[in-house]
Amino acid sequence: MGRILLILLLLTLTAKSLANSCCGQSPASFTVLSLEQRLSLNTSYSLIQSQGRVYDSQDFFVWKDKKREIESLKINLASSFASRHQAFLSSALLRGSYSDPISSESSQHFSDTQIGYTYEALPEYRFSYWKPVVYFSLLGNIPTGKSIYDSSRLSEGTDVTGHNQWGLGLGITLRKVYFPLTITFQAKSLKIFSKTFESLEVSDFYDSSLALLFNYALNFQQLALNFGFTTNQLSNRKITTSQIPSGVMQSTTTLMGLQRTFGDAWSAGLNYSDQTLLGNPKNTLLNRTLSFNINYNYF
Repeated sequence: MGRILLILLLLTLTAKSLANSCCGQSPASFTVLSLEQRLSLNTSYSLIQSQGRVYDSQDFFVWKDKKREIESLKINLASSFASRHQAFLSSALLRGSYSDPISSESSQHFSDTQIGYTYEALPEYRFSYWKPVVYFSLLGNIPTGKSIYDSSRLSEGTDVTGHNQWGLGLGITLRKVYFPLTITFQAKSLKIFSKTFESLEVSDFYDSSLALLFNYALNFQQLALNFGFTTNQLSNRKITTSQIPSGVMQSTTTLMGLQRTFGDAWSAGLNYSDQTLLGNPKNTLLNRTLSFNINYNYF
């Protein structure tokens, strides 16, 4: 049973991608439990380093005299409160630091808070070679973070930690186990509702992502390898002070890592993600992230 817990970590070990490219978070997926835990607690620490920026031209401008780092301490709570029903809540404390030849500053703020309800729509009561377990989720974004449209004193959006707008959306998760391999596909689309920030109004827009994740349990010391890809996209936003839309923001993240279980209750992992390797990024920062997570499950 302990090894099966590893797939849960792949869904909770990294922080959710936040409001825009300035936030510089790792790839994200919302939490879906597979063992009906009464409580699952995941904590993770991430260090995110920005390598440069891509604009609409898709040319990658690598920074040589700028340094931008984000430290993230995230807590994720999830619970199966009835058969085939579960819920989760997650938030993070982010500390951003920026320096260039002229200045050096830092700031600290909470991220947006994510909540969700999930229903196991298609269980797997007996093994099938082709049929996955299917979960449908209702997702919400609570505006506890700091938006790029809030007043800012740091360059490159270093103090941005979220949308700071209410959001509501849907997600779907497909999971298939061919032990020792577990394959997970996850998709979400979150509608972020319009909001007025001081003298400007930001329109509705969509925060969407697709993730394909693989977890392979090794026959050695309860270790497992994980690997995957996540694509994230923010749709155009209209700003009252500008006739030009914000432009679509998109990026693709490659994730790889190592996990270990300690009995059925505890597990830990070390993971690396990189946004500079694949995809056609637009209007975004490109980051590399190293993260460490600890997970506890109570049945």
